[in-house]
Amino acid sequence: MFGKLLRLCLVIIFCSVFQVTLKAQNVMPGVRQNPAAVTKFFAQLQRIFGKFSQADLQEVFQAADRISCTELVRGKGDWKPVAFFNDNRALGSWYHHSLEEVKGDLRQYSFSGACRDARSPIQVTTRFPVLESIDSFNNRDIRFEQIDLNLNPPVDAVYDSRLQSYSFDLPYMFLRDYRDGMRFYSLSPEKISERDKYQRDVTDHWDCKSVREKDVTYQFLICRVTVAYVASLRRGSRRVPFGAAAYSILSDGKEASADVRYSFDDSPQTPPQQ
Repeated sequence: MFGKLLRLCLVIIFCSVFQVTLKAQNVMPGVRQNPAAVTKFFAQLQRIFGKFSQADLQEVFQAADRISCTELVRGKGDWKPVAFFNDNRALGSWYHHSLEEVKGDLRQYSFSGACRDARSPIQVTTRFPVLESIDSFNNRDIRFEQIDLNLNPPVDAVYDSRLQSYSFDLPYMFLRDYRDGMRFYSLSPEKISERDKYQRDVTDHWDCKSVREKDVTYQFLICRVTVAYVASLRRGSRRVPFGAAAYSILSDGKEASADVRYSFDDSPQTPPQQ
């Protein structure tokens, strides 16, 4: 049986970003996973988390490698958040410790499109849980699979040659609170009836690159996430001061150079044909 979901979401403070994650405990697995592959994946994630926790995140992002179009869209093109950091360490950091935690995190970023070359423009579709629906699950009014998800229209993801990243904007921000001169935003709507009431003057900007570390064989993205006024983006302003960026680590759960295929969903995985 699924455990209780913590009623937490992506919360964004303007000019500072704070992210915590949905977690599910005692998640019932679907298709049996390869235990060695699961252990290997989380060992690599822990290694990345430990290294990045002690590093200058802006330098980590700048040093990260470019990601190709085909790497983003291969398979289903589904990527899930597995770790989080902020320039301002007082805002916290986390990483998933188990497959159950990953499956209990209902956020998803799905890349799709035709890759004519390594830098072809593609699209990304995002989904986020509705917090009211999570409350219903926690109250045992609905089952886990009945949690309502807000599926956002796809946006363009284009290659930024200056940053050597794939970049996109998510104009799907919800104002959660305003206090002490700060605005608190979320990508998860509070109520089902408010799921289309986006804040039109702000956007969530993502720049994603590939994490390539020694002995890391699974695919990870490091995405720098910043909140900006739409008007400032139209003027071409993308300066990111220290403390204004969050860094989300995404993974598609696949190993880059092995026959093993480890998946976050419940679909059977088969080795590629040689």
